[in-house]
Amino acid sequence: MEIDFAEVADNYSLLEQEEKVMIREAMNGPVREVIAKVFGAEFNNMLGQFATAEPAPKRGLAAR
Repeated sequence: MEIDFAEVADNYSLLEQEEKVMIREAMNGPVREVIAKVFGAEFNNMLGQFATAEPAPKRGLAAR
């Protein structure tokens, strides 16, 4: 199986902001380590790009 990382990045860019936050939270936690064991180093390196993506600016009470 080959993964088109350009397509993955495009798909990620189309997510709602809340979905991007969920991805970042998962990729900064133990889920990422388990996924890396299953899919390997190249996949883990790609996941790292999502883990370091810029979070959305906080709004409302969270911005205070």
